[in-house]
Amino acid sequence: MVAAAVILQQDNAVARPVASLSRAEVLTRYRHFREISKQHHSSVLNFLPKDTVISHARRIGLAQGKTLVLDSIDDLNLVFDLLIHTAPKDRSRAIDRYARAARLAPETDEALVLEAMRRARFSIISSVRRHTVAGLIVKDLFRGFEFWLVDEGLESSLPDEAVLATRLYTLEGLCHDGWRPRAARHRTNRVCDC
Repeated sequence: MVAAAVILQQDNAVARPVASLSRAEVLTRYRHFREISKQHHSSVLNFLPKDTVISHARRIGLAQGKTLVLDSIDDLNLVFDLLIHTAPKDRSRAIDRYARAARLAPETDEALVLEAMRRARFSIISSVRRHTVAGLIVKDLFRGFEFWLVDEGLESSLPDEAVLATRLYTLEGLCHDGWRPRAARHRTNRVCDC
């Protein structure tokens, strides 16, 4: 249910220090952060009010009454993204409630990943080209800059110029992709499985 990727900050800004890393080293760090973020995403689900899943799904057109109407189970990722990272005015977000309850030791990778997840931002990115080490160079379509996206699945399946909506969070110069709420769309409007 959770898809994670790693983006190394703007291509020119971070590529130099990271350029000395091998593919294996980059993927090892990516996999480590990915596992931690998957654990956090699973745990934060315990902080979601049970009745809000259907109400949020209904709000974005994925439910009628109490019935989910999905093309794919992956459609629920957007619902969970909204439930975890947004909240009504004067209410706390589920990710913040989980962080207060988790009481992680400071400076551990688990604490650093969780804090990065709390600062996550929603982005729409476009695949530009393959990166020479691992992953892809992608462009944030609204902010106008490029990132190095490290994701083994997307590297092998996302065509150039495909567009993907996702939530990004930065950690140690790496920017992770939390949920992948919508299928990537090629500029010709062909839907791709990602």
